Amino acid sequence: MKAHRLFCLGVTTFVLAVSSSMRAADGDAEWQKVNQIVEGVKNPKEKPKTREEAIAMLKKGITEFDAAYAAALKAGPSNPARWDAALFEAMTGRVREVAGIPAPKPAISLDDIVKAADAKAETKSQASLVSVMESVEAAEAPGGDLAGWTAKAEKHLKDFPEEKMNQMVEGKLKSIKASADLKAKPLELKFTAVDGREVDVSKLQGKVVLVDFWATWCGPCVAELPNVIKAYKELHAKGFEIVGISLDQDKAELEGFVKEKGMEWPQYFDGKGWQNEIASKYGIQSIPAMWLLNKKGMVVSTNARGQLEEAVTKLLAE
Repeated sequence: MKAHRLFCLGVTTFVLAVSSSMRAADGDAEWQKVNQIVEGVKNPKEKPKTREEAIAMLKKGITEFDAAYAAALKAGPSNPARWDAALFEAMTGRVREVAGIPAPKPAISLDDIVKAADAKAETKSQASLVSVMESVEAAEAPGGDLAGWTAKAEKHLKDFPEEKMNQMVEGKLKSIKASADLKAKPLELKFTAVDGREVDVSKLQGKVVLVDFWATWCGPCVAELPNVIKAYKELHAKGFEIVGISLDQDKAELEGFVKEKGMEWPQYFDGKGWQNEIASKYGIQSIPAMWLLNKKGMVVSTNARGQLEEAVTKLLAE
């Protein structure tokens, strides 16, 4: 009798295990559809010919993804494929803004993916990276928790050292450290400009200085240039100076552009592009990056874009 009970228990255990395995695979067809839509969004068979076509394709693809993802979650809520779909959803924020599609409340968070036992290592690594980079803006805002973000970023690098995009996190950590150092003492910046002028920012104390990281190939930089030139012409005589840090790689192109636009201030150039030595030293990851120094040579703003003339006028009055 006892043996019979044990046999029955064994059969029951086996049936439950098989049943559980079948449930884990539930919704395979629905999840396969989600995967096909994701691949279609990432690698469309026909490339859009215009920006309008691209936006229309994105809107169609993301709308189809949202519907398929919801159906798959309902059909197979335990299917391991859910983690990759959740990561894709988390990475569509900017695309949704462009396409005009509101972001749904996520059913699965990035932290859920990172902690998931059945998520692929690569998926967990990417989810951790996205979580770190998404949270940096709030950390850098006034009152933000930079120390907390730094700890989170360092933990990511420790937990996922093989992540291919870790240079983004490392660069941001470097930039934040450099920004903290900038607030501690006057900026030290000395070089020979592309036109032969000797530049030493420490000798410009008593004036307000803009350190402008830019490039001729940078659309936003060129778009901002009229405002920079206007501020220079109106305020240079009152004590406003500009020092350009060019991330160009073609010296002749830079010199021709500077002459054409009437940019009278000195330019640093080493031809290394994004590996520009000064930009790299301070962790510059995007341009234009416009730093303002007060009369004491201290960096008081690392984002003077769009409000340059007003900010310089205020600093000159101090």
